[in-house]
Amino acid sequence: MNVGQFRELLQTSTDAELITACLHDDSVPFVFEPQPATWDSFRDELVGGLEIAHGDIRVVGSARFGFSMNPGHALRGFSDTSDIDLVVVNPHAFDRLWLALLAAAYPRAPNVQLLGGWLRKRRNEVYTGWLTPLAIRLDSSIVGAKARPALEFTAQWFNTLKKASRHPPRRHEEITGRLYRSWEHAELYHMHSLAALRKALSE
Repeated sequence: MNVGQFRELLQTSTDAELITACLHDDSVPFVFEPQPATWDSFRDELVGGLEIAHGDIRVVGSARFGFSMNPGHALRGFSDTSDIDLVVVNPHAFDRLWLALLAAAYPRAPNVQLLGGWLRKRRNEVYTGWLTPLAIRLDSSIVGAKARPALEFTAQWFNTLKKASRHPPRRHEEITGRLYRSWEHAELYHMHSLAALRKALSE
């Protein structure tokens, strides 16, 4: 899909049709098109490292279509410095990380004051049904051994994404990943983003 076709899709399609194209379509993403087999090896790396299924994984944003969906980027093209934005939907992994965070840093005084802004941001993420594993900044010197399960989870994500970064035809060091509890949560996030993009492009 090129930029012109996407603009037409934004103008003529329902929210459900847009979400199908932007989130549920499992075809080879733009970043892997030069060597389609690398899309399979990329997902195999994620499946093995994160203990998830192939169907839990989507690439979104500019790496998906070749141009950015960010309302502030005006459909800017994908480049060698662009991130690969990853969506993982897996309720078991989400709950495992959520419970590990609660065990390590239950959000009440003095933890909120000691751990600062990152804990408040993670609470806001949970409200909308997603977490950013690599944004977790637990300090074991503050919370002690209780931090271990959450830190092991984030290390697993970091190591797996680093290994996965070897598979795209052009190397991209930055693979960002969000973990959603359900497809419904992922859909809500992307519907709001697409609504903002529609508005930005119409102004």
